Amino acid sequence: MIGLAESENQPRRNLVFYFFVLFCTIVIFAYVLWYFVLPFFWGYEKLDMFPDYYWVANSRGEIKQLVIVFKNNGTQKLTIEEVWLDDVLVDSADWKSWSGERTLEPKSTNTFYMAPKDLTFEKGRDYNLTMVTARNNHFSFTLNVNEDNTKTEKVKIEQCYFYHWPPTSNDKFIGIEVKSFGDINVIIKEVWIDSVSFSVSPRLWLNQFHSTDDIEISFPWKKGSTYNITIQTVAGSTCQVTATAD
Repeated sequence: MIGLAESENQPRRNLVFYFFVLFCTIVIFAYVLWYFVLPFFWGYEKLDMFPDYYWVANSRGEIKQLVIVFKNNGTQKLTIEEVWLDDVLVDSADWKSWSGERTLEPKSTNTFYMAPKDLTFEKGRDYNLTMVTARNNHFSFTLNVNEDNTKTEKVKIEQCYFYHWPPTSNDKFIGIEVKSFGDINVIIKEVWIDSVSFSVSPRLWLNQFHSTDDIEISFPWKKGSTYNITIQTVAGSTCQVTATAD
């Protein structure tokens, strides 16, 4: 009788086990479907532009740069892959974001600049800006250049200093203290020491009115020697000083 009872209970245990496995499988499937599959089909990208964009004129009066803030108002994160201005693809080296990231999470914002080489923007003209995402969605905006949204950047070199780092080493550096004294972002992209060019990477953003920051360049300076030091912004402004290593 005992053997018969055990044999009758065995199918029941197996059935409970099968139901448990089935239940777990359904739960896992529902989780994957809800959090990974459905958002792919139901989610969407939506890139919006803040209205207070502005154009940047350099120290020679040339309008060479656009600064604009975007917000991801979609439900999926989006990654900007391409930037087009009037059907001309902007080189990836000529547009960047303040954070260095091209991906915007939902509801997040980021500041971007565009400064295409060999292009000077004209006052009174409209330009079509198109941002293309990694999912090949296109978001287009019409931007006008006028007196009210064009600003001139102002930047200068406050001082230069020559030092070793670490202090007891033979490694020589030149520090360049740069100051923005305008009311817009200034982005430093290049430094010349005499005729030698150095790319500033990552580029130095001076983000606030009267903002000051330093650029550090590894350079084999000699005590008592004089150097011509020049900085250049993304918009094309330049500033030069003469400094003596002491």
